[in-house]
Amino acid sequence: MTSASSSAKPPETPPSGPTSTAPAANGAPAGRPDNGHREAISGLPSRPLPAPAAEWLRHGETPAEGQPVVLLHQTALLQIHAHSRSRLDAELGGALLGHAYRYKGSVVVEVKAALPAVSSDHGPVHFTFSADSWSRLHRDRTAHYAQLDIVGWFHTHPDLGVFYSSDDVVVHSAAFTLPWHVGLVVDPVRDEAAFFGWVDGALTTLNGFYELRDRQPETVVPWRAVRTAVYDRPYEPEPAPESADDTPSRVVLSRSARPRFSARELGLAASAGALLLSFFLIVAGVQLTRRVDLLETTVLNLAQSSPTQSNALACPDPRLRILAPLTGTSFTAGARIPLVGTADYPGARRYQIDVRPAGTETWTLLDRHRGNTTLGQLALWDTTELPAGQYELRLAPVDLNNIRLTDSSPCAITLGLMNEN
Repeated sequence: MTSASSSAKPPETPPSGPTSTAPAANGAPAGRPDNGHREAISGLPSRPLPAPAAEWLRHGETPAEGQPVVLLHQTALLQIHAHSRSRLDAELGGALLGHAYRYKGSVVVEVKAALPAVSSDHGPVHFTFSADSWSRLHRDRTAHYAQLDIVGWFHTHPDLGVFYSSDDVVVHSAAFTLPWHVGLVVDPVRDEAAFFGWVDGALTTLNGFYELRDRQPETVVPWRAVRTAVYDRPYEPEPAPESADDTPSRVVLSRSARPRFSARELGLAASAGALLLSFFLIVAGVQLTRRVDLLETTVLNLAQSSPTQSNALACPDPRLRILAPLTGTSFTAGARIPLVGTADYPGARRYQIDVRPAGTETWTLLDRHRGNTTLGQLALWDTTELPAGQYELRLAPVDLNNIRLTDSSPCAITLGLMNEN
């Protein structure tokens, strides 16, 4: 959905601790919705740090320019570690609770607790926030941690390696859209971990995170912060370190990675595969369809249950809703901005997407979308020839004569274009 940039340098020179090599920065979106999130960051309260940086343990490298400083209390780490080890045959997840604030020009995400999510839809290679699990999570937060905010989420990849898959990106982009929202992936079998967040308009790996030594001087988790990737792409290794003090790079394989086989093994596999090809295609097709349906349900449930962090207020009918980008977001003029959402209205022959400068009366056709879409790209707004300013975009169902259905409530959002500095 939306993304943000912020100038978040380490608040002080942090102490040394468990380290890993630097992460990748893959998956930059088409636009750069920086301005709206800069305003959001400027609205964060300024607070002192809970303890001097000398009392912190560093996992991974020092946060790079533009990255938030993630600081976890040891209580939260113990909660995450216990939940992640409770089942090693399926992915688990939950919410990260705490506060986000500014400190000397830095954005600090302080995680004080972790709340497991109870979901019936999880398996060896997926975890899904269902509507029930999302609602229960909010109830549990209100009951036990009412003073804390949801600042991100976590989930496990048991013995799969640490990375952000395409499913993870969709969930993060739909439900964790604020510039300080972060995501933690833990492999409880390999004892590896990595954080992800919004940086310079992209959802990317964060260099590292910090542990507040509020319970004991040593770390409470056995994790090693690893270099990893977003969008399920394996990270390319760098040249060998020049000194023995440098931590060697480690390639984290994605779920789609496969080992290499000898020619003989490939021949045997091909013979067996010829007999089972039809069966595998049928099963794979069914599983793929189910995963897509589950992913769509998750995104729509999260958007519906978080109206203040989605376009639910601007688009009251869930059958006609632009899910991304968020209303009020600003992009660099000239960006090509995908409009993603739902268009599934009874009686509609097609859907019309119009645009106009804010404050004017005349709408201009941007695109027409044929066929119902539960969750997908509705149009691509090319702003190459448009000046900076505020624009309104409208999604409406129409009949064969391109006349809007009178019983519908159109979805209208406002987006900004700004000149590149």
